[in-house]
Amino acid sequence: MKNTLITFLLLCPIFLWADPWDNLTLQQANQVCEFLKTDPYILDYCDCCDYEGEYATKIYLMKVKSTEIITCDWNSEYYSVRTDVDVLAEIPYVKEGPDINSAHRYKSKQELIITMNYTWAYNKQKEKAAPIYTITPYDIYGESNPNSGYCRAFINFPNPKYIKNRKYKKWYNKRF
Repeated sequence: MKNTLITFLLLCPIFLWADPWDNLTLQQANQVCEFLKTDPYILDYCDCCDYEGEYATKIYLMKVKSTEIITCDWNSEYYSVRTDVDVLAEIPYVKEGPDINSAHRYKSKQELIITMNYTWAYNKQKEKAAPIYTITPYDIYGESNPNSGYCRAFINFPNPKYIKNRKYKKWYNKRF
């Protein structure tokens, strides 16, 4: 019995991970797609992850090129938003959070599933990057506070001088 308990306790961390909210109603999925057409710049940022964890050390500024509503892969009663993105920059993560003043250019293309808590977009009321659930209401797991980040405060988008992308600079200058 003792060996079984020890084995179970050692295996538990394998099954623990951050909870990305990618299960949306059809209405929420449509709202996210519409929003991303006008404000396509997002940050892929796990604000609840430990800063020394692998995922949290990789924050990316991305531009959404296209969106598609699909059935959520783990709950067929819900939907997800799949996007094709251009990765424009990598932002280092330090103990206090993203170091936006140390962003550096990074070019890549990839597919990304939008998550309501770890996809950060421009929140017009706060004039900062904020989890997308603060823009499109999301209450599947209970009411969330749209006035603060899930685990950390809202952040700024990186200055375009670090990114060297004309379209991003134009978008940034309209908002900040």
